[in-house]
Amino acid sequence: MENEYKRKFFIGYSNCDRKVNLSVLNSLYLIQDMMTEYFGFLKSDNIILKSENNAIWVLAKTKVHFNKYPKWRDLIEGTVFTTGIKPIRVETEAQFKDKDNNVLFYANQETCVIDLTDRKIRKINTVNYPTGVQIKEGINKEKYLRLNTEFTEADKVYEQKIHSTDIDFSYHTNNVSYVKYILNSLNSDFIDSHKITDFEIHYINESKEGQKLSIYKKIKDNEIEFLIKEENREIARANLKYIKE
Repeated sequence: MENEYKRKFFIGYSNCDRKVNLSVLNSLYLIQDMMTEYFGFLKSDNIILKSENNAIWVLAKTKVHFNKYPKWRDLIEGTVFTTGIKPIRVETEAQFKDKDNNVLFYANQETCVIDLTDRKIRKINTVNYPTGVQIKEGINKEKYLRLNTEFTEADKVYEQKIHSTDIDFSYHTNNVSYVKYILNSLNSDFIDSHKITDFEIHYINESKEGQKLSIYKKIKDNEIEFLIKEENREIARANLKYIKE
């Protein structure tokens, strides 16, 4: 079965940061759109799974590498394909290229299926997913990081209440909202003087509207580790790598 799904994106003003580059946050929204449309292309998106299998796809991990940020008014093309199918997860890569076919940034993701009744992980072969999809090798050769840094209350940056605008089709907090909470812990001076080269986030538990999240940050050499918690539950962990500009 055909593996690739392609789509063009025009980088509008609202997609950009103060440098008129595509912002890191909005790059994650582009990746999310590519992935959800790809599963629709495979006739296996959450609308289909919810109605036919009483299940939905949930994102477990995202790993993004930035070579160069597209700018306001640029037209770029995204391509997404499957890089692996395991019993309980699908592995994908999304690539974004400029008009000269140069790779601007790419993202690897692991996606699982959970049952809507008991919220437990289900095997891929129990839902509508075309197991005959061609497997293609991607650019990324690096494994996901082991995000196990220990945090204390001294590392806590701020608290964030989850509002209705953070909730998506799953009736839980949208994956990109967690990225927004993490990036909001960085001030404008940092954004102005550094380039984020890599961002990785692992989703551990779900959260709901009305809950209060605590965001923790620990700065290391050329990287920052993050933790998001809801009381004593870990919700997500992330790592951000950067260089000084």
